[in-house]
Amino acid sequence: MADPIEIEAPDDSGSVTLGRYEYQVHIAVQAVLEMLAGGTVEHVTCEHIEDIVVARRGDPRCPDGGLFWDYQQIKTRDAVEPWTLTDVIAKKPLKSLWRTHTAVRGAGQVYQLTAGIEGHLDPADALVVALSRGQGGDLEACRKRVASHLKAADDDRLSEFLGLVRVRSFVRRESVEAHNTRVLADLGPGLPMATIDALYTELLRRTREAMQGRPVARWTELLAIDNPPAAVLGKRVSAAVIADVRQRLTRPDHVLLQDLSQQLTGSETSLVRKLRQGAASREVIQDAQMMRANADHYRLREAALGTWPADPAVDEDLDQRLLFLARRVGRAHEDNPRPANAIFDALQVELQSNPGAYDRAPLYAQDGVLLMGRACAVSDECRFDWGNARDAS
Repeated sequence: MADPIEIEAPDDSGSVTLGRYEYQVHIAVQAVLEMLAGGTVEHVTCEHIEDIVVARRGDPRCPDGGLFWDYQQIKTRDAVEPWTLTDVIAKKPLKSLWRTHTAVRGAGQVYQLTAGIEGHLDPADALVVALSRGQGGDLEACRKRVASHLKAADDDRLSEFLGLVRVRSFVRRESVEAHNTRVLADLGPGLPMATIDALYTELLRRTREAMQGRPVARWTELLAIDNPPAAVLGKRVSAAVIADVRQRLTRPDHVLLQDLSQQLTGSETSLVRKLRQGAASREVIQDAQMMRANADHYRLREAALGTWPADPAVDEDLDQRLLFLARRVGRAHEDNPRPANAIFDALQVELQSNPGAYDRAPLYAQDGVLLMGRACAVSDECRFDWGNARDAS
């Protein structure tokens, strides 16, 4: 008798739907992390009017000191190509945001309408770039396509709507948890990764319950509003709800909200993702990115001058030597609670002190800093990682 697991399912959409729902939870947690960092987020409301509603204080668009509301419709897809305007329209976040605009435009709020997408925008698509910046109403082609999609007139109301729309890129599903967890680790330096993981799991649980409208104990007191309507009851995460998590973290004064926002929304390469998995400090990540960029720039310049060897075997010899070194150093530090920092420092010491053993051609002028940048590029090609802090802890 065949095991059911061996039979191809006629419909496996349930797993896909659950995965996309979980992605939405992780994105909501990003705003919660900003609250933990002492930023401008006042509270996060889940699955009410839009997927996520983030309320911020101190926005210059609110001269009276009121809250600024960000209504977010989150969209995912399996494709990894950059999003064009056609892709955004096909996923229909604008239809949901149009309904939201219709519902709230007379409520006296200052707000924006965010189409949150999994992945990155196509910088070559001028229409989607304009839409992402709230400038879609300035381009006739964009107005006409959105008007046709919404079955709305190309009039002042549509221009008002497009002026409020933003398109925001988020990291992909396979990276978002590591991305957020690393930010949480920066807010609690010195805590073992096992504790950071446990705290993040708890934040996920509370946010997931808010998504489901399941109120925690004393929720009406924690909502920070008088007589909350039944539709909102149980759907809001405020600072009070996560006060106990904040107490577990010791946030250093040098953690700036701008840095945190860049970590949450910035581009996530394989190099950065693997450094985060190894609990690399922010300084190490920045050094790795800078060194990799410098090495790439040096290589391109030499190629333009015609001095770079045409034989690819010369490149491969260097990369193999760097790969063997990195893997050996990685094994030596696999039990370190922050293996990425230890591996990075040990690699740098070895390449600075003995560059000729690796750069024999030489390709990178036997410069230890350039060689370290090339090692980071090899890691970015998924040929070695920087340890796993969870295993170490």
